[in-house]
Amino acid sequence: MKNLVFIAILLFSFCSQAQVRKQEVEEVTIDANKLENRRIDLNSNRIERKYIQELQPEDVGVLLQKFPGVSLKSYGGLGGLKTFSFRSLGSQHTATVLDGFLIQNSQSGQINLGQIQTSSIEKIDFGSAQNSILTPVSALHSSNELSFSTFEGNPSFNSTKIRLSSKQGSFGQYDEYLALQFAKEKFGVAIHGKYRRAEGNYPFQFKILNYTYDGIQQNNQLEEIYSGLSLFFRPNKMKQPIRLIYRNTFIDQGLPGATVLYNSYGKQYLKTAQHSFFLDWTDKIGLATVRYYSSYQYDNQIYTDSFYLNKSALFRKEYEQHNAVAGIRLSKNKFGELINFYGGLETRYSQLSFLDYIPIKVQRSQTFTTAGLKINEKKFLFDLRVGYQFFFEPARPYIVSYSKHLPFSSINLESTEIGKQKWKIGGLASYSTRMPSFNEQYYSQLSSKLALNPEIVKQFTLSNGISKSFEKWLFTTKVQLYYNHITDKILAIPTKNLFVWSIQNIGEVHASGIDLVQSFNFQFNNNWNTSLNANYSFQRSIDRSDKNSPSYGDQIAYIPLHTGNLDFSIYRKSTGLRFSGLFVGERYSLNQNVYGNLLNPFYTMDIALFQSLKLNTKHQFNLQFQVKNIANASYVYVRSFVMPGRNYLISLSYEF
Repeated sequence: MKNLVFIAILLFSFCSQAQVRKQEVEEVTIDANKLENRRIDLNSNRIERKYIQELQPEDVGVLLQKFPGVSLKSYGGLGGLKTFSFRSLGSQHTATVLDGFLIQNSQSGQINLGQIQTSSIEKIDFGSAQNSILTPVSALHSSNELSFSTFEGNPSFNSTKIRLSSKQGSFGQYDEYLALQFAKEKFGVAIHGKYRRAEGNYPFQFKILNYTYDGIQQNNQLEEIYSGLSLFFRPNKMKQPIRLIYRNTFIDQGLPGATVLYNSYGKQYLKTAQHSFFLDWTDKIGLATVRYYSSYQYDNQIYTDSFYLNKSALFRKEYEQHNAVAGIRLSKNKFGELINFYGGLETRYSQLSFLDYIPIKVQRSQTFTTAGLKINEKKFLFDLRVGYQFFFEPARPYIVSYSKHLPFSSINLESTEIGKQKWKIGGLASYSTRMPSFNEQYYSQLSSKLALNPEIVKQFTLSNGISKSFEKWLFTTKVQLYYNHITDKILAIPTKNLFVWSIQNIGEVHASGIDLVQSFNFQFNNNWNTSLNANYSFQRSIDRSDKNSPSYGDQIAYIPLHTGNLDFSIYRKSTGLRFSGLFVGERYSLNQNVYGNLLNPFYTMDIALFQSLKLNTKHQFNLQFQVKNIANASYVYVRSFVMPGRNYLISLSYEF
């Protein structure tokens, strides 16, 4: 903590030397040969489609680790389960929003990032204090929001658009994507489909003490289909369209398991089917903007193991989820955009069925309400919101009804961009909670209710952003200091039986750190330009639960002390070369920081060469060749779950 205080003093000393005067300035970024203006956003970060196209990630999990403060947990390569934490907060504290609609998993509480395809994503926004009319009311209650905007969910009226891509790569990877969007004056339609498969058998090295084992990671084949239909109706040019969106996902995959327990007889499979329906309408009534929205999501998962605990009998588990949401969002301006009142009401229903020998069904309903005030003055922005959540689970055999009343509050204060250095500074404080998921509340379908308390987070952030630009170059930097106090953290503790876990509230965790983001862009001439983007995160997450515990004062499991990203690109007209690097420092697989739990740090490097070609200004082709993990590093995010070595990907895309 002393180091953070020292850094904060240096930060404010530096800022105090800036020349401060009243000036409306915007941040400048270089996009090919054109300088574009954008404001500095202190509390969130964005990845846009151009970056996604150049990176060619296999899923959103790869993209998300490009954000500072994110710690990824990946259980394999292509198709593997991927979850994350942000500044030591589990992903349950982040609302995942797709085109303005909440994406849920009431069973685990975590979204599998490996099942979110990237071909249609236009942009990703991630951070705290986000507030647009497309933000659901429940997302306003979360510590952070992960928001996706897609090609199929956002129409362009009076136009026709086509997108097509084809990819082939190592380990039998084959990927095809097609999307069409057609819209007239009032009506529009968009359809999309994606098919991907992979054999997935990749070589690996696994080290145990002084012994190195070489093998092939098998049983991780993948086949998946994504498709959907979107309908749009716009009453007139002054109104937003009514959107009706349907999406489905079908996935059949093998699960290779942990390498330390790996054998060629392991035959675990997971089949996933998901159907989602979204409906909304945003209307302007006087000075007020009103959005009505609803969604329904159905999930079915079937897990099978033909060699469960070395037995010949088939082990089978089936889970079925139903999630329904309905809400209304309000936003009203006074005195132009000086004062904004916003809020809303949302209700959510979740149901999980264990389709076992004895079917078990659990249900949950939640109601969220929020009211907020934003003042966007010439010199500062002030944003205050308060909320309330009512949580209820009805009674069922052997379990009584369960309810909770949960408050929420958040305050954000930041300056406008001022001075020649385009300096901006701000602070954020929030109080939020999360309820245990169905897995945590009723682990292994136990017959008695587990009396778990909500996990409470007090979040404090201090931010500073500076941008400096001249005729041909731009330099920006953003620094964030944060402290999160986590009470009643929900943890799974193993018992004498490996397959029965104890879910408990464990005291408290103190998480503090710093996120540093740097960006440099330089335009040599009309033909050549380059960009450099880098970020670094320091996370110190300490267990302060029990002074008598052997893990007291230790770094909590799977949170690296140091992480970093580096992306360097150079462009000549329509040709580009990109180098990407990722560093993840040492972590521990358990909360006790002893050598036996230590996971080694690793560094991976990717390189890509891409070429664009335009015909008649309407037809654009993009060809890319990429080598991932060019150093063929052997590494793991999660103990014993090895990742792929060097691999290749060729991509061809077309846009109209």
